[in-house]
Amino acid sequence: MFKYGKNINILIADDDRLTRSVLRLLLQEHLYTVIGEATDGEKAVEMCLGLKPDIAFLDIDMPKLTGHQAALQIKQDNSDIKVIMISALATASNVQQAMQAGASGFVVKPFNAIKVIEAIDLCLKRSA
Repeated sequence: MFKYGKNINILIADDDRLTRSVLRLLLQEHLYTVIGEATDGEKAVEMCLGLKPDIAFLDIDMPKLTGHQAALQIKQDNSDIKVIMISALATASNVQQAMQAGASGFVVKPFNAIKVIEAIDLCLKRSA
């Protein structure tokens, strides 16, 4: 299914431009391919349908659809897409809701490069 390595296509969904930019640069620095960016949950779902990324990073607090709602739809449409939630609020409730929505990982803002790469590696190992 997944090629373990750097041929991983990623979609980023966050309503904050700076957050998207920081995450994109971090991922590109580690040789991951960012194939799209969405500014709301509805657009994230639409882009995942068309682009079929390996991994979608979804902010929990987005307009139109929350990250949780978007994750549910993305997983319904294509269960192969791995979802990693991102949020500044790493409450037990947020993490639990993310996992119930089908997320394979959770990364806390502000980003720590090691945590982001670990979350990707964990997703890939679970799907291998």
